[in-house]
Formats: sequence, structure tokens, C-alpha cells
Amino acid sequence: MLLQQAYDVFIADRRINGCKPKTLAFYHDSAGAFLRFVADSNPHLPVGALVKFVTPFFISLQERNLSDTTRHTYWRGVRTFMRFLHSEGYVPDEVRLPKIKCPVTTIKPLTNNEVKRVLLAFDTNRFTDLRNRTIVHLLVDTGLRLSELVGIDLPNLNLEEGFIFVKGKGGKERWIPFGSATKQILWGYIKKRADVAQVGEQRFLVTHRGQPLSIRGVQVMFRRSADRVKIEGVRLSPHTLRHSFALLYIEHGGDPFSLQRILGHSTQAMTAKYINMARSNIKAQHNRFSPGDRLQSS
Repeated sequence: MLLQQAYDVFIADRRINGCKPKTLAFYHDSAGAFLRFVADSNPHLPVGALVKFVTPFFISLQERNLSDTTRHTYWRGVRTFMRFLHSEGYVPDEVRLPKIKCPVTTIKPLTNNEVKRVLLAFDTNRFTDLRNRTIVHLLVDTGLRLSELVGIDLPNLNLEEGFIFVKGKGGKERWIPFGSATKQILWGYIKKRADVAQVGEQRFLVTHRGQPLSIRGVQVMFRRSADRVKIEGVRLSPHTLRHSFALLYIEHGGDPFSLQRILGHSTQAMTAKYINMARSNIKAQHNRFSPGDRLQSS
């Protein structure tokens, strides 16, 4: 089998397994870049002979002075492609890639006071502001992804038990809990929504014309809120609120295992970074159990 044919099978497999257009575009940009690198000089290369091009490809990335983050992105895509080729038997041995570490990024979440400033900036006498305040409160209490947020339908909300049913990455389904304060805010929005939404509309979030609110609409709302509130050093966005939820959850005593399930992470690796960031919680625990302090008091 030629390399191009193997790549086409790989993309078809990703699509059949439920990868969204954004994920398929990621593979086109990363694994596809490797394919194009090889095809420039070897357009009819058999898939079994591609191993010798792996190291030259990553050297070429380094010579282009790309950032560590960009090179790691290419590495992730190529790694997935290579694992697929090996698992399907297109290459006999597992292909070793050069080690490219994921750069450590500092996540700067919002504090409780900053979240309150954002919430207070909305005039809840207007429907759109009431909706937007509901969005912010819901995100900071659940850690929902933006795509999950806009995909909520009314039947997915269980106000009585305090859960939202969502479909996350890869079509994975999960129930996400929310608190009593969020329950009251959701109910207040739902009552006003009934006067605005078009007949039969099931989407939870709607525009002032009663149509489903889009991802773009939420992004525009956050950009305008950021201009109005002006929080220094923090980018106000749904993703920032997801980080803020995770960190505040840990700092308020939540455990990493339940956090992993709420956020929809497949491994503990993603959740561990919030534990490392929860300095105030660690400090409070140390104050309670400090061996040094106990030496002084004994």
C-alpha cells in the first residue's frame, strides 16, 4: 500500500469514529504535513518505507524555528498516524518518534472577585443580559466546554436533581452536576426564555429572536464583556472559565477524581495541573498539619 492510500484510510477511520471537522483539520495540518513532506520527493512511497523520513521531518520543523507548542502539535498528529499504521498492520514495528515535550503553559484563571465583577456587569432586566449572566454562572459552576454549552437542549437539563446531560469530545456522554445557586439562575432564565423562544425550539440558549445561540454568538458576548469589565492579565473566555472552575473546585476541597469525570478528561494527567496550581489550598492544608509548627508547640 502506498503512503497516500494509508493516510486516506486513516482519515476515513477517524471520520467513522466520530471525529469532528475541527479534529480532522488538526490531522490534516499535522499528519498531513508529514505526508506532504515525504511526497515532495517520494510521491509513490510504499507505507512500509516511511520510517526513514520521520527524523528528517522533525529536523525540518526545528530548522523552521517553529515554537515548541507548534512542533508538539505536529508530533501529536504524526504519533496518532503512526500508531494507527502499526495497529492496522501496515508497518510491522512500532515507529519511534523523536521526543518533543509538551511546553508547560501557565493558566491564569479568574478569581472569585473577578467572576463576581463579570456577573454584576449584566443588566438582568434585559433578556440577553439575563441569558449571558446565566452562561457565565453556568460555566464557572460546571466547567462546560463551549461546544457542550451551546449544544444543551431543554430535555438535557434536570433541575430537580441538579444535572446536565452533554455530549463531549468524541461523542462521549456524561452527566455534569451544578449547585443550588445555579439551579435558581437556570430556572429564572428558563421562565424568561419561554416568552422569547420560537415554538418548538429545544435549544436551551436562544437569541433575542428565539433562535439557537451559536458558538460565534457566545464568543462575541465574551469579547464585549471583556471590553466592558476590563480584567487585567486574564483573557475572559469560556475556556478561561473552564480553567477557573477546575482550580476553584480543587481549592474548595473537591477531589481530582470527580473533577476528571466532570470535565470529561480521559486521564488524570490533565486534571493534575490544577492540583499543582491550587497553592492556597495546599497552604491551608500545610498550616493545619505543619510538622515544623508542631515542633514549636511540643
